Amino acid sequence: MPGGNRTQLGNAVFDQLLYIPAAPYPIVAAGGSSVSTISVPGLLIGDILSFNMIGPPAHLSLDNGYVSSNGVVTVSWYTDNTGVAAAGTVPLLLEVLRGENTSLGLSSLPSSLT
Repeated sequence: MPGGNRTQLGNAVFDQLLYIPAAPYPIVAAGGSSVSTISVPGLLIGDILSFNMIGPPAHLSLDNGYVSSNGVVTVSWYTDNTGVAAAGTVPLLLEVLRGENTSLGLSSLPSSLT
């Protein structure tokens, strides 16, 4: 913010890449979806996440992920018509983008460009 004491200005305070070596995924029925949680200390509600699976298991895709509570990511998984018969883990790259003033609540973020 103008007049602030930090050098970064704008909507994003930081953008960080994390390596999650063993993100758990559940059994997912053919053509279905399911959720699991991952503990990632330091995340805050309102952080924006991007995922990339490293060597994903056959037929498993990552649909969505969000910070459901401080330090916890909820991940939605889905499959094609084959399904995933056994739970396991997969390495993830997790990009975390934190908007300026997100600690004030999501309504503090701009809703449009002006």
